[in-house]
Amino acid sequence: MNRREFLTISSAAIGSSLYSDKKEDRWRIIQSVQEHLFPKNPPFPSAREIKSARYLKIVSFDSSFDKGDLRFIFDGVDEIVRRGWKSDLKKDKKESILQEFSQTSFGQNWISTLLNYTFEALLSDPIYGGNVGQKGYKSLNHKPGVPTPVVRFGKLL
Repeated sequence: MNRREFLTISSAAIGSSLYSDKKEDRWRIIQSVQEHLFPKNPPFPSAREIKSARYLKIVSFDSSFDKGDLRFIFDGVDEIVRRGWKSDLKKDKKESILQEFSQTSFGQNWISTLLNYTFEALLSDPIYGGNVGQKGYKSLNHKPGVPTPVVRFGKLL
């Protein structure tokens, strides 16, 4: 391999890892927002406890997921970051950013979308990556139907 080939391959790898890191940053922001919107409030578990961001990430990679939703969610993440959101901000600053953002139609729809996916994570079968340990079911004294799914998204074994 000559130097030019090496640099081309290296640049592509570095660029791809930077893009990947940015996506991971977005997922961390999503988790942070979901946790702020849905904190632990007994008997209900927090968004973090039910792994709502993991749930959203898993379902978003399925071919049946509306990719427009994912673009919309990421656009919202970019907007709240532009407004100053960081995962380690104090609760009152996060609240202020979300309150201001919710005054826009885009922000209101974005927060509603994140809450919808958080509730899905709370109430879905754990096979989809949320509702860890059936904490959502238990908080509502819900008995899931049987049989429960054995594979995600109706895929055959």
